[in-house]
Amino acid sequence: MQQIADIKELKKCPPDQFSFLLRIGDKCKNASLANIFTGDPAIPVIGKYSRNQYHFLNVDVLIQMDLNFDQGQYYSQGQRINLPNNVLKVLHNIPEQIIHNKPPPKENNKKGGKKQNKKQGKQQEQQQQLIQQIDQDQQVKEQNQHEDDFIIMQFHPLQFHVSHNIKFSWIISSLQNKKILEPMKQEPCLSYVNHNWVFEVINFEHTKKLIQHLPICVVDPKGAYEYPDPYKGLSFTGLRSEYMSIHLGPQGSLCFSPNNMKLMVDMKCPLISFWTIILQEDGIHQVNLHWVILHEMFSEMSHGIAKEAQTIQQLIINYGDFNADFKTECEQINKVFG
Repeated sequence: MQQIADIKELKKCPPDQFSFLLRIGDKCKNASLANIFTGDPAIPVIGKYSRNQYHFLNVDVLIQMDLNFDQGQYYSQGQRINLPNNVLKVLHNIPEQIIHNKPPPKENNKKGGKKQNKKQGKQQEQQQQLIQQIDQDQQVKEQNQHEDDFIIMQFHPLQFHVSHNIKFSWIISSLQNKKILEPMKQEPCLSYVNHNWVFEVINFEHTKKLIQHLPICVVDPKGAYEYPDPYKGLSFTGLRSEYMSIHLGPQGSLCFSPNNMKLMVDMKCPLISFWTIILQEDGIHQVNLHWVILHEMFSEMSHGIAKEAQTIQQLIINYGDFNADFKTECEQINKVFG
């Protein structure tokens, strides 16, 4: 395996769909960068649901690397990567059972909507009681209840383990899409959309809907906070399994459902940041650092910086020259890369 002397001095890949792209490690390099069915980036992306469809933020920077765990540290081809302590705590303390967050009520489903709405209050109560029960008894058995075409679960059906191989991504997105700016004034929240990379193969030959349950949590948020409705938001307090599906809509359009995994954002911040941890069935868990540039002027500048920079070092220096908010975040990411 090729050893890296200084990861921050590696040159970025040739021009692609991203202004700055750098991938280190065979698994990262062999993964598709775009969903062949949608054409969107095959990575966790930030978006906003408006007028019956998702609109995504522009991804200016994508840096991905395979990490392996050795003697208490994570490395990328010999270069030490210093993940934050709170991220390490989640990665190294995966619970035996992960609470599953049921789908939001299907209010527009004439067949099952009324029935589920009546049960919503009772199910919320039951979930809170269940969380308390887990602390007392880790051997509580999973109870599944079928409701229409999905399953309401208490726990994720699989047990996940600590992994010695993970995929780390640093993703910088900017809010340049006009279709997102106006809805943000009404409700300052964004959605964390995973469908493009989770559903690599889309085939409705034997089913009307593809379903996945994704164990995920947010760590060390700055300028972002929990959505008030827990059924529609991401967990900021530990791993939780989230429901997601993909199906065909009117005229055969591809629909991402439900409109969940939301997080509130402080629109006064020019830059918000947060980490996410996503557990994978293949054991190669994901750790993602997201920077989201909210101000339109800074978004335009971000695109230029990402395009001009040739190395991670140049990227960090140039973003650090923005203002105090960017400088602080650049100091933190500088520590990650050693």
